[in-house]
Amino acid sequence: MKRICRLLTLTLLLPFLAKAEVVDRMVAVVNKQVILQSEVDQALRIELLLSGQPAARLGEAQALPVIEQLIDQTLLRQQITDALALDPGPEEIAKSLSEARSIIPGAQIEERWQAALAEYGLTEKDVEAHIVSQLRVLRFIDLRFRAVARVDREAIDTYYKEQLLPEIRKKGAPEPALADVSGKIEKILTEQRVNELLSEWMLSLRAQARIQKLVTETELAAGAASSGKVAVEGQSRKQGAGQ
Repeated sequence: MKRICRLLTLTLLLPFLAKAEVVDRMVAVVNKQVILQSEVDQALRIELLLSGQPAARLGEAQALPVIEQLIDQTLLRQQITDALALDPGPEEIAKSLSEARSIIPGAQIEERWQAALAEYGLTEKDVEAHIVSQLRVLRFIDLRFRAVARVDREAIDTYYKEQLLPEIRKKGAPEPALADVSGKIEKILTEQRVNELLSEWMLSLRAQARIQKLVTETELAAGAASSGKVAVEGQSRKQGAGQ
């Protein structure tokens, strides 16, 4: 009798369990590593939040560029052999989070920051995880390319004469001596060289990788619009309940 009751209870619950099930589909596979729709949605939300764009734009956001970014990030993370060695410390994470909040209107106030997170369907842990991942990848890129992205004196002199001075003359500003700006020029040229080396390497990684995209741009747009509608409706309900 008890066994029959348990079976009846399970049978009655099945429709509710089926409705509660959340299907998280695969949108891409990179060297057997899956990228899920939920990862794309979260990346979109974080991008909008950190760029100061309204949450209502989630339905208009383009998912395809985000998937391409996630593919690149996945390829880079697959090259990292010791992730723990590249992890930022608590102070660095807190500083980066503070800098991110400083460019979001009102986010310096804790209550408004928490309200913004809720509006975008995020938690502070989500944003911190994003920051840690970005810092880890940036540190890896720096270690791999900084040493080989050397800039010689001739390149600095050329940049000074052909780019910096013409710009300064257009503005009518006083011309600085080369010695006073050579350090800044070297930094600019080094960053440019690192970006060039990284772009070349990413092309190589993509050429060697097995990358499968499992959804079309139309399907992605429909998914983003649906996700954005849920986020906005959820926020409206919260606001209505608070009134």
